[in-house]
Amino acid sequence: MKRVFVSYSRHNLDAVMKLIHDLNAVGVDTWHDQTLTGGQRWWDNILANIRECDIFIFALSPESWESEACKSELGYVVQLGKPILPVLISDGINLNLLSHPLNEIQITDCRSGDKESVFALVKSIYSTPPAPALPDPLPAAPQVPISYLSNLKDRIEATEPLSSQEQITLIFKLEEELREGRSPTEVRDLLLRLKRRDDLLAKIGTKIDAALESLDGKAASQPRENEAPRSTALARQDRGPRDARPASEPRLCPQCRTEFEAGSRFCRTCGAALGETGGARVPTPGEGVPTVAGSKSRQYTCPPGDNPRLIADVKRWLDSQQFDTQQMSTDDQGLLLQIKKRGGWRDFVGMATSLNIVFHQSGDTLTVQIGAGKWIDKAAAGTVSLFILWPLAITAGFGAWQQMKMPEKVFDFIGSRLAYKYETQ
Repeated sequence: MKRVFVSYSRHNLDAVMKLIHDLNAVGVDTWHDQTLTGGQRWWDNILANIRECDIFIFALSPESWESEACKSELGYVVQLGKPILPVLISDGINLNLLSHPLNEIQITDCRSGDKESVFALVKSIYSTPPAPALPDPLPAAPQVPISYLSNLKDRIEATEPLSSQEQITLIFKLEEELREGRSPTEVRDLLLRLKRRDDLLAKIGTKIDAALESLDGKAASQPRENEAPRSTALARQDRGPRDARPASEPRLCPQCRTEFEAGSRFCRTCGAALGETGGARVPTPGEGVPTVAGSKSRQYTCPPGDNPRLIADVKRWLDSQQFDTQQMSTDDQGLLLQIKKRGGWRDFVGMATSLNIVFHQSGDTLTVQIGAGKWIDKAAAGTVSLFILWPLAITAGFGAWQQMKMPEKVFDFIGSRLAYKYETQ
């Protein structure tokens, strides 16, 4: 029996698992990466299974074609001389622009997932000539892709060059770790390790310097060991007017503790309010919109006239992040925006589960409530009159959305758009 290795992007997990299930049902022995973590040992296991396979299936999609790991697997297969079967599983690929070796091989179109396409693939598998013997000596094994390194320290100290996007991603991840409570000392050490890389870009070095300066400022603003904190009243008395502060004292966002410039009304990191007006805050239960279990809410200063443009910006951003959206009105004059990830996310977040974003305007205050709910056929939009509890009451899938930090990302995007608008006026 021929052993088949399946290379794919996790963005297409749903389509790939269906294909694997169909192949297994007709007796094809398949192997695929089944973990969401990575590292050197797991990468070695992947390469070992590639060496042992008879046929290499490349699940072709825009995501796999851009995947660093998939490219490394494909390159290694070419060096080993294994038979390759490209299988098209999603739209967005121009077959005329494929490069070697896929542009020289007949591609099986399995986008429909019907029996005919699966039978065509099975026929190709069984008609493929036997794999040649492994070369001796074996070609050098490719380095573990950066995306497979789950530890930040390993990613920073990887011997492979880091692209501009990878360096930016590491900076963002370190800032995220700090906001989530990771030790500032550890983050500072990782920033310094990243700064010592030979391939560090100048613009990334500037970002690292700013992050280090912010960390040092936060450390300096903390009470010294054994120094008794003064009372709040005394501290206010010493400072004088409410907004007065020493020039050397860093201004920190009260929500994420990121430093901001004087005069800013919104935090550019999390969107929180920085002054008397505007910004995002967590509303008090019972204030404006009911609080539903399994949901999160924030309030923003946003004039009613700016609401439509803001929602349009949110929809465009979600589209760029590969989310499908649909917009419906609610019976309390609010707006419901439902989103779901394109591709293979349905099984991960729960069958037919969407992330529901509710916008409710009251004067100059915009309340945004986010929770999980059932994806509604837009043709049945009239059922939204049953709102406001049930679309946010399905909590089973909310944990998965929280793991991907989508609620916070939506909140942060809204805050950043408002910050940009008001700080540039």
